[in-house]
Amino acid sequence: MITFEKGQIPLLFDDKNGYLNGIEYNGKTISLCSKLWRVETNAGAFEIKDMTSFRTQAYSDMLKLFWENEKALVAVTLRAGDDGKIYWNINVDLYGGICVNKVIFPIFEGLRFESDNYLLVGYQSGTLLKNPVDSLFSKNKQVPFWMGRGKGAYENDYPAGLSYQYTSFYSPSDFGYYFATEDENANIKTFSWAYNEEICGIDFSIINYPENMGKTSNYCMPYEFVLKLFVGDWQDATKVYRSWAIKQKWCKEKLSEKYLSEKLVKTDLWRVNHTNGKLGTRTEEYFKTSLMLRDYLECNIALHWYGWNLNHEHDWDTPDYFNDEIRKIGWPEKLKEWNKRFSDEGIIKIPYTNARLWERTTKSWEDFNITAAAIKVSSGEISNEPWTPQQHLVTICPTCAVWQNKVVDMCREYVLDEGFDGVYLDQVASFNAMLCFDESHPHPIGGGSWWNDSYHTMMRNVKALIGKDRIMTTESCCESYIDVFDLFLVLDTCFQHTAFNAVTHSGDSVAVPLFAMIYGDYALSYGSICCFPDNLDRFEFNYIRNILWGMIPSIEAGELSELENQKDFLDVIKRGTDFFKANKEDIIYGRLLEIPKYSCDTYDITWQGTSEVNPPEVYEFTQSVPKVCAVIWLDAQNNKKLYAYNYSDKKSVIEIDGKKYEIDAKNFFVENL
Repeated sequence: MITFEKGQIPLLFDDKNGYLNGIEYNGKTISLCSKLWRVETNAGAFEIKDMTSFRTQAYSDMLKLFWENEKALVAVTLRAGDDGKIYWNINVDLYGGICVNKVIFPIFEGLRFESDNYLLVGYQSGTLLKNPVDSLFSKNKQVPFWMGRGKGAYENDYPAGLSYQYTSFYSPSDFGYYFATEDENANIKTFSWAYNEEICGIDFSIINYPENMGKTSNYCMPYEFVLKLFVGDWQDATKVYRSWAIKQKWCKEKLSEKYLSEKLVKTDLWRVNHTNGKLGTRTEEYFKTSLMLRDYLECNIALHWYGWNLNHEHDWDTPDYFNDEIRKIGWPEKLKEWNKRFSDEGIIKIPYTNARLWERTTKSWEDFNITAAAIKVSSGEISNEPWTPQQHLVTICPTCAVWQNKVVDMCREYVLDEGFDGVYLDQVASFNAMLCFDESHPHPIGGGSWWNDSYHTMMRNVKALIGKDRIMTTESCCESYIDVFDLFLVLDTCFQHTAFNAVTHSGDSVAVPLFAMIYGDYALSYGSICCFPDNLDRFEFNYIRNILWGMIPSIEAGELSELENQKDFLDVIKRGTDFFKANKEDIIYGRLLEIPKYSCDTYDITWQGTSEVNPPEVYEFTQSVPKVCAVIWLDAQNNKKLYAYNYSDKKSVIEIDGKKYEIDAKNFFVENL
């Protein structure tokens, strides 16, 4: 047995072949049988069992493992770091003209816990899965394409499909695994979790994609993988990640050090009509209801506007949002007049656009010869998007000048010429990076950091065009884009009825505020689906919790009939906006520090959702939630504060660390700690 004991976590390797057989932690040995790596090449795949020799080299704080045969030399380096971290790296050299396609490394097989356990996934803002083997992986259900892929497994890509480069699998009564890559350059990679049926556990691995895939005989991983074991929960893992994340190039300035436009800072409520694009096409009603909201709430409103081009469906005719039919009725001129009316009333508005897709049925597809700029799969075929089939949407490679220029021109026409206050560029920080194999494009074939780099170039060009006083935002919250966007539309914090629950139907998936806890003092967020047609309890729970988690208050749509007849909803919104206005400086420039452990009475909320089957099935589940939502906040001057809200219509008492706090019905509570 070979033992690497230089870190705080001794690793046990088989001395004959180099398999990882176990880890020692807290006085016990955790048994594993991990093959560590797999290399896929143009001449087939190989792993440890295919190698003919194995040797090691030990140093004071490092261990090197070498495997070799007539086709390859694979070297893995382990380095002891601070605070119990162990850093891993791999180098692959192939002989005889064999070339690398993928390197799966590291591979940890047979992870399991006997007691309750949780899997933290960096999908969107953050998702926590309870007992993931039982609730997801062993069910062998297909994951919807829009949230990753897999069946009996879950895979998603970084950047953007996943917002962060870490995950954690833990048991609160035992210990936890912290897995991360520390890659400031945001190279394309895949995180993979798969069902291990033999032991009813999980296998975890990372799929690495070399630059010039299939054409290079060497791969040296351009970042390090981190392993750390810990005692705690998802918040403890998140604190470990934050300590690394805020030192990266996307966090050069805190919000308190950045220039934030007046339009952004003055906004007290975002109105998003994501689920009701038709309302956005009824401009008179959209205008009237915006004034009603502004006056009733006594706050500044910003519109995240779908349907501004009279098309309520996402991405039809994109990027030609003013098609010939729209131009014939003179809508561009009328829209400019409407924008002035909104502005005269002090209402900020940004239009929906997409920065990834081109519909191949548009006239501009042929005019610009966009086939040449489309993402190509390894066979050379165009990668067609899996959204609405009738739309014929295609992802355009962000390295291509035609797309870089088109997005900038689109913003010039639809933002500057029409008088908007900024622009929303959909999917940049949401949908996964893609490999591209078109050798005519100005990027390495396959992997690398080119996807992230190209979008940075595009966003900087857009910002230079629209100016620092206009708002630039995108969907979701991938960390690597914090330095180029003003704020992020985070939708999934209200998706108790979708996301992983669309697969599990169980309520075993809950949203967790990773973005706010990691980057709350570096980036702003808004959005989420708080809809008037929803149940009032669900609406209030989500809307208020989002604000306490650090999001700018946000609601969905609000038709005229709803605003006239649902005063209870408006009163909830007003309570939230009033609290936000009173604490705006601390919420914008401070951050969510932690969700404390506290005790209070609970109440039941029933969630409803639609499953991802054909035909769709409606399902529901009931959860008990605390009558009080409480968080610990770090304000702009680094003072700790307790923020809380009582959902009950009676006074409620919570107890934190032995101290009791009494909170009035339907009221916020703030106290310095």
